[in-house]
Amino acid sequence: MQPFYSLANQSRFAILYIHTAKGMRHEFPRVSLVDTLTEQGRIWTARDARETTVAAISSGYAELDALLPGHGWPLGAVTEILYPELGCGELRLLLPALARLSQQDERWQLWLNVPLPPCVPALQHWGFNTRRLLLAHTSRPVDVCHSLEKSLQSGGCQAAVVWLTQLDKALMRRIQLAAESARVAVFMLRPSQFENQPSVASLRLAINAQGRINIIKRRAGWPVNDLQISLPLNRVGC
Repeated sequence: MQPFYSLANQSRFAILYIHTAKGMRHEFPRVSLVDTLTEQGRIWTARDARETTVAAISSGYAELDALLPGHGWPLGAVTEILYPELGCGELRLLLPALARLSQQDERWQLWLNVPLPPCVPALQHWGFNTRRLLLAHTSRPVDVCHSLEKSLQSGGCQAAVVWLTQLDKALMRRIQLAAESARVAVFMLRPSQFENQPSVASLRLAINAQGRINIIKRRAGWPVNDLQISLPLNRVGC
C-alpha cells in the first residue's frame, strides 16, 4: 500500500499529513498559506504590506518606484496604463525601463498595434537599442492575445507593449498567465474610458493630460492619487 497524503486546514495554516500502510500518521511542520501568498503579493493586509516581494525592474522614476511593490514595474505581470489621448506621456513613462531592457540581452521587444510609427532617432536618443524592436499589428482581440501568448512562450521576448481598446476578461487573463509563466513584463496602453472596467492587470495606472498619475491598483498597497512626476521629452542627462 502506497502512502497517501491529506491536507487539513486550520485557521490560516495548512497541515500536511502522510498516512502509511501501518496506519501511522506523520505530521509535517505547519505552513502558513496566507504568509506564502502575502510574500508573493497575491494577497495582503496593511500590517504586512512591507513583507511583499515582487520581482520588478526600476521604472527610472524614483518617486514612482517608491510606491510600487518591488520598487519598479512588475516582471511576470501585466501593467495597464490608461491615458486620455495619445501623447500624454504614456510612452515616456515606460521608455527608461524599456531602453534599459533593450541593452541587457539579445532578446527582442514586441510592440503590438503601435498607433503611430515610432521615431527611431528619438528612441535611440533615449538609449533604446532599436535592433531589438519588433513591430506587429493585429486586428481582432483574439489575435492580440494569440500574438502575445506565442511571443511570451517563445523565450525570445524581453518585454511586450500593446496598444488596445476592447479586450474581454478571459483574453486578458490568458495574457496575465502567459506573462507570469515567462516572467516578462507586459504593458497594456488603453484609453482612459476603460478605467472603470474590471481588470486582471496586477498594476493599473492612469495618466492625465497634465502628466499627473493615479495608481488605481497595485499589489500590496492602497491606490494613490495625483502623483506628480516629471516626464522629460529627452533622456535625463542628455
